[in-house]
Amino acid sequence: MPEKLSHFVFILSFICLGLFLLLGFSPLYDIYLNKIGHRPFSLLLLLTVLVFLVSVFVLKKVQNWQAGFHVLFSIILTLFLSSVLAIIVFFGGLFR
Repeated sequence: MPEKLSHFVFILSFICLGLFLLLGFSPLYDIYLNKIGHRPFSLLLLLTVLVFLVSVFVLKKVQNWQAGFHVLFSIILTLFLSSVLAIIVFFGGLFR
């Protein structure tokens, strides 16, 4: 079961990265902001932190080295992405 969760977390971390790239480098950010009225990076930060916490939880239960590598890579990727998103969310409005 932890191996399936490790693959799921691995895929979710790449989904978070893809959403970040899609929102950051396309006009989708403005469309989302105009239709919904909420900044999408804050929701993505919440999702990324959630994936990070699940990754840490799954790392405790992993026994296979390949699954452990997937989880460790997911932890590193989501930690980096959440730090970048936190800077954007908390300090991005100061430069307008």
